[in-house]
Amino acid sequence: MGAWTRNDLSTQADQNGRGTFNFTGLATSLLSPTGVPSTSTGFDFADLLLGLPQSSSIRYAGISTYFRQNVWSGFAQDEWKARPSLTLTVGLRYEYFSPFSEKYGRMANLDIAPGFTSVAVVTPGASGPYSGAFPSGLINPDYTNFSPRLGLAWKLPHAGRSTVVRAGYGIYYNGQAYNQFTSRLGQQPPFAISNSVNTSATNVLTMADAFTMTAPTDITNTYAVDRNYRTPYAQTWNVSIQRELPAGFFMELGYLGTKGTHLDVQFLPNQAPPGSDFMRNQFGNAVGFTDDASLGNSMYHALQVRLQRRFRNGISMTALYTFSKSIDDSSTFGGVGNTVAQNWLNLGAERGLSSFDRRHVLTMNWVWTSPAGTPTSHFAADPRLTSLLKDWQLSGSLTAETGTPLTARVLGNSAQLAQTNGVGSGRADATGAPVSSGSEFFNPAAFSVPLPGDFGNAGRNTIPGPAMTSVNLAFGRSFQFGESRRRLELRVEANNVLNQVSITNVNTVVNSINYGLPLSAGPMRTLTAVLRFRF
Repeated sequence: MGAWTRNDLSTQADQNGRGTFNFTGLATSLLSPTGVPSTSTGFDFADLLLGLPQSSSIRYAGISTYFRQNVWSGFAQDEWKARPSLTLTVGLRYEYFSPFSEKYGRMANLDIAPGFTSVAVVTPGASGPYSGAFPSGLINPDYTNFSPRLGLAWKLPHAGRSTVVRAGYGIYYNGQAYNQFTSRLGQQPPFAISNSVNTSATNVLTMADAFTMTAPTDITNTYAVDRNYRTPYAQTWNVSIQRELPAGFFMELGYLGTKGTHLDVQFLPNQAPPGSDFMRNQFGNAVGFTDDASLGNSMYHALQVRLQRRFRNGISMTALYTFSKSIDDSSTFGGVGNTVAQNWLNLGAERGLSSFDRRHVLTMNWVWTSPAGTPTSHFAADPRLTSLLKDWQLSGSLTAETGTPLTARVLGNSAQLAQTNGVGSGRADATGAPVSSGSEFFNPAAFSVPLPGDFGNAGRNTIPGPAMTSVNLAFGRSFQFGESRRRLELRVEANNVLNQVSITNVNTVVNSINYGLPLSAGPMRTLTAVLRFRF
């Protein structure tokens, strides 16, 4: 079987224009040792009052864009019952996602020379000076998206109670990754005004000239996509053993693995290496820009234990425990979005725990129904008491999980970090002290501010985030009036019934006055009572 899909996106350009300033202190005094005015005071608010932004960016245009994409897919799958107790599933899927093209060719990319030595603007159908002709979507199509599917279900013989083994493997492509390029490639010169400028010791940026400091010969495009971009995909494999137990219980033990390949990595190739001239661009004729390439990968492993009781004697419950670990250099799959690499010359330093990594997660939910009115009830001899006590239901849930990791950062430290789009937040230095602390959320002494102009050597997501525990309960009943549809419903719900304080975020900015302190917390206990009459 197969399918074809046509995706059309249209956007209305912002004709009024948008400009932004970023204030982050990069120096420690208003005068440099040579007497030249410094780019900032070293304090964000003071820079704002003095009108000394670290960077400025602007984007506007007077045209609309109409993006188009074709998606072709086909698959074949067969299920083979090799034995009465063994079933095999084999399949193959193929998908083609064409890069988005613009109806009138109103989009632009950057042609980058080998070794990132120079760049040039290129439009659909044009030939770049470094890598030849570009297709209409400015990205080479990826025709290699084959996705095998394998599955197995085996009921073990002579195992007493039912025991079933299941396993599977598959590859899944993320065609939605192309959607993020459309507006960013469409809102660029020569079809739009777009630039990002950073301050420097020789050309201090001020509020008065923040949007007029680029020369007509400058390349002001702020975004580029690798023309050899590949469709991101994930390989997933799993195996589980399910076993029936007495009293209506069954247990399942499983393993899940996922490997992401060709994930998005964004970096700043116009950024000068550490120790070079202050705020110097790698490409002399280009302002700061972000480059997007499919260079990332990820790995996720999880062990899961599930215990479930089917509804029996008025009680049902499910408990699931997951022990997992996920590492990546770009949390594109399952994360909160992509981040720009700190140092484009050392992308390996971006590898660390995923932003969504939670080492331990325990979830439970249960339902208890009053036994009054059942044949085994002790109140069967008293119809009035039975009528009052029957059909009451108590349900609840428990969530207990470790926190997602955090990154130690600094603000206003390194001029190298401000090369593109006002990025002024970099990682801190690791001092070698242990990160964990018995009395605090983490050990503040484990991190420090790097030397001016240097990148911090602390890794991504090296601080364990605060754990969270929550118990919710609900209690209620529905009263029926005779044979009519009239019904009275009573329900009382309590969220976080134990009133447990759950810190959701901690300040990890080393040079902040509230460094190491909690920033936010989850909601405290809430009680809700509902009385509803239906007729």
